[in-house]
Amino acid sequence: MNKNSLMLPLWRPASEVGDPEILPAELQDLVESGWQTGPAGSLLLVGCYGDGAGWRSDWQAEEIAQRELEVNDVSIFCDDLPKARDLFLRAAVARSRAFAGAALKAAWGLQAAEFLVAIVSVGVDDDYLTHGATVKFATRRGGFPESYEDLERFQYEAMAVIDSIRGD
Repeated sequence: MNKNSLMLPLWRPASEVGDPEILPAELQDLVESGWQTGPAGSLLLVGCYGDGAGWRSDWQAEEIAQRELEVNDVSIFCDDLPKARDLFLRAAVARSRAFAGAALKAAWGLQAAEFLVAIVSVGVDDDYLTHGATVKFATRRGGFPESYEDLERFQYEAMAVIDSIRGD
C-alpha cells in the first residue's frame, strides 16, 4: 500500500474501518453485485459495467488498466457525513477504505485479482465538501498509470493505492 502525506493523518487503524455498517446501501449493493471478467481479461465491477452494452470489445492488453479505471470509477456517497472539515475527511477516508477493502475481497479468486488495486482519492482543499471521495479499481498490468507511483504529486487530494492481496 502506498499513501501520500495528505492521507497519513486521515488513515485510521483497520480495526476502526472494517465495519460494513459504515457503507451506505448503494455501496454494499455494488460490492455484492461482484466482479466480472470483461474485454481482454479486464476486471470490472458489475454494478459499474452492467451488461456491457455500448462498450467496445476491442480493448488491447496494453491498455487494460486504463480501461478498468474508466469503468471502475465509484463516487463515494458523503452527503450524510459531518460537515466539519476534520470529521468529514476522516469519515470519507474511512468509508472509502471500507468500500475498497470489501470490493477487493469480493474479487478474490478471479483470474488477475492478485494484480487488482484500489485507488482512494479524497479532496482536501477548501472545496472538500464538493470534491468528496472516489475509489477507482484497476490491475497493475497493461498501462497502469505511472502517476500513481508518486502520490505526492497530488497536492489537493489525500491519496492511497491499496493492494488487493492484503486489502489494507
